Amino acid sequence: MSLERLQLDPFLLAQMYHQPIIPEEITVVPAEAKAMPEIKYLGENQKNILLLIQNESEAYLSDESFNLLANILNACKLGMQDVALVNTANYPGARLQDYLTKIPARQAIYFAVNPATLGLPPAQPYEITSFQGIPVLYSDDLQLIATDKALKGRLWMGLKQLFGI
Repeated sequence: MSLERLQLDPFLLAQMYHQPIIPEEITVVPAEAKAMPEIKYLGENQKNILLLIQNESEAYLSDESFNLLANILNACKLGMQDVALVNTANYPGARLQDYLTKIPARQAIYFAVNPATLGLPPAQPYEITSFQGIPVLYSDDLQLIATDKALKGRLWMGLKQLFGI
């Protein structure tokens, strides 16, 4: 049998050569960076405190959770005028860095938002960590805290440490 009559199946050839036989110049087109939309938040952020929640069913919080948050802020001698409350469900894929570029913050608290979703390392609830020099407190969901007195106490201890109360 001569090599002149040899016929190879194209599928077999593709299996034999994983890379092009003749190298070609490959140009990589960088992915366009998506511009972060303007972030809507509740409050006036007068004291630059960022509060992050995740609530797919409502714009921000239920009445019960909002009242609890207002009471927590009041205990810290703060009000809604002092904070920026952001619902992260409205900004899928956004990280804490993205929020901080749009909303000035000196402190941040995130309620039941997965740290990995925000681009943060794993965190223990109610322990303060730091992100780019900003103290950050991870907390359980407000609805869970409302029903558990021990969690309210742990949150209060974290808030005292965060705000120097």
